[in-house]
Amino acid sequence: MDIRQLNYFHEIVKQGSISKAAEVLHIAQPPLSQQLKKLEIELGTVLIHRYRQKWELTETGEVLYQYAEKSISTMKDIKQQIAEIEQGRAGLLRIGVSSACLSLLVDYVSMYRERFPNVKVSVEIGNSEELLKKLDRKEIEVALLLRLDQSERYFVKTLGKREYVIVSPRSWGNVFSSTKVSFKEVADHPFIMLGAMGGHSFYENILRAFDEENVTPNVVLESKDLTTVIAMVSKGLGLSIIPRVAYAVPMEQLLVHELKKFDFYVEPVMIKTKDERVSKAASQFWELVELSE
Repeated sequence: MDIRQLNYFHEIVKQGSISKAAEVLHIAQPPLSQQLKKLEIELGTVLIHRYRQKWELTETGEVLYQYAEKSISTMKDIKQQIAEIEQGRAGLLRIGVSSACLSLLVDYVSMYRERFPNVKVSVEIGNSEELLKKLDRKEIEVALLLRLDQSERYFVKTLGKREYVIVSPRSWGNVFSSTKVSFKEVADHPFIMLGAMGGHSFYENILRAFDEENVTPNVVLESKDLTTVIAMVSKGLGLSIIPRVAYAVPMEQLLVHELKKFDFYVEPVMIKTKDERVSKAASQFWELVELSE
């Protein structure tokens, strides 16, 4: 028994005769009668008592009719849901984001929700290494993070360069005398290091900049999570060097300073895996970001 047979049986009962059902279904009457007989043989029961002038539904026929109604209704709902998902009017958008790019994501999701209010959005927050693993496992479809040094496996959409800045606890006051701060001046204070992550060279670049000024940073804490680094600075545990894109988190307890002689930048990007089909919702999010740039 399949959905086609259920639909035939449902229409026969609904129309009250095989001939009328055949007209509605646009098939000949004999094949439709054969389908009804085949269904009865398969189920081992009489579904319709046939008389000369009339027929009536049996008890088992009533049970099957109720089941057919539910099944056909469910199938219509499923088709509707699939159509809405394929058209991008429903479904689930699964995004990954690093804490450095959270402010960008908030803006993009806000625009997306205005256009596609019935699409649910699931956001996974993690560092770049974690997000790449989630992409590979298809737990997310797109990710917003800082540009990777090696990105051949991904389609990449650039979102603009951002410079590095120094953040210090507001409770310390203005500990630097000039507007642009050297790495030598930074080395005089407790330093909270944004940890090294696969695919990024900022960790090595920062250490190299200290080395070029013949100083060693006083690293008291290290974390790969940018939000954690900012929280530690806010508590007065040290200062740090972070990308300017980190302003998604509360910065009220921080002072921001420019760096002297540091020409490295970070570049927020959105990526998706090459040669992998993404949902209609993900495709529309990708296109929306492109349009907003």
